[in-house]
Amino acid sequence: MPFITRVRIDNYKSIAHCDVRLGRFTVLFGLNAAGKSNFLDALHFVRDAVTDGPSMAVAERGGVEAVLRRVPVLAASFTIGLEFYMPMAGEEMEPHEGRYEITIAPQADSDTRRSGGAGVRIDHEVCEIRPLSAAGQAGVQRFSLHDRGGKTRQQPRLGLAQRAGDEPFTSLYESLTAMFFYDPSVSVLRHASSAFGKLYEDGGSLGPALAALGNRERDRVSQYLGAIVPGVVEVGPTDPSADYVAARISIATESQAEPHVFRAESMSEGTIRAIGLLTALFQPDARSGWIPLVAVEEPELALHPLAAGALYDALTEASEHVQVLATTQSAELFDRKEANLSAIRVVVTEHGQTVIGEVDPVSRSIVADGLATTAELLRSNQLRPVVDRPGPTLFPDQPEGEE
Repeated sequence: MPFITRVRIDNYKSIAHCDVRLGRFTVLFGLNAAGKSNFLDALHFVRDAVTDGPSMAVAERGGVEAVLRRVPVLAASFTIGLEFYMPMAGEEMEPHEGRYEITIAPQADSDTRRSGGAGVRIDHEVCEIRPLSAAGQAGVQRFSLHDRGGKTRQQPRLGLAQRAGDEPFTSLYESLTAMFFYDPSVSVLRHASSAFGKLYEDGGSLGPALAALGNRERDRVSQYLGAIVPGVVEVGPTDPSADYVAARISIATESQAEPHVFRAESMSEGTIRAIGLLTALFQPDARSGWIPLVAVEEPELALHPLAAGALYDALTEASEHVQVLATTQSAELFDRKEANLSAIRVVVTEHGQTVIGEVDPVSRSIVADGLATTAELLRSNQLRPVVDRPGPTLFPDQPEGEE
């Protein structure tokens, strides 16, 4: 089961409304500026808001008016709702499922908005978690918070953060705060690092992270990179016992008996990006379940189109252990018979707003009848999203007040 099974967003950046179901491996496909990144950032916002508070999460994105939908008019608030599945810690605990939703609005104090727009209030927060086997309301644990128009603190804490010490809210808190949003910098990927062997979201500590991989995972990284970069026989860290460790690769050549070793600073941008991506997908915390979701943008960036097949295989293999959510505008990623239309969510712009949905039935029929491949439909921009517009909240029956 994927960790996040459904995402519902209203009035966040370019997204006026979307209701998207996610699988173990889901790819958001759309042209530049369609709004793919905004969908990922909505999930990222939830993580940051739970960890540091909504005010700080909004401030990091340029203020509340930079986050609210602006077309056709500035929205009064935004809502992000999630449905999720949690295995729970310990073999004796059965899996749980639930819903979590927050609504954030600008602080009523006009002086706060003029000072940069970081002041916000929590208009609405609801969480409901139940054992997977429970029927009806049996075993449900929930809380609900509603702001009644009064002023709140400059950096209010979400109710989920306040309940992080009580199960099952502890497991949800830990899962949300452990989501991994991989957004690397090439210069950071090249750096040697003395940090603990855990990959950072900006690509930092790549060398120590490679050293921390198990033998099987490092072999898989090497094999996939060998399919992407011809001649590569091994990927690993420079001397792990040194004070500073970087990534390195060994490339076999016909003119040399021994493979030639290249350090990170000598690698091409595409090669170092591929190593970082593969390390993010196969890192120990993702393989063991401590990281429930890995999100990556444009994984094919700086790679030759012929490398897309190996990249697709790496993403799907990683999704056997961790939920993988990616964005792309490359049709080559799906230029293969195994490419699954059910993994694609089409992202388009209509009247200045982002629309996201599953592939429409006509396109599915075209592919099923062999009239065109998935990649051909993607290249010709003929895929259209199916848009589901349910009620205004994941909790339409939620009473006012706090439970």
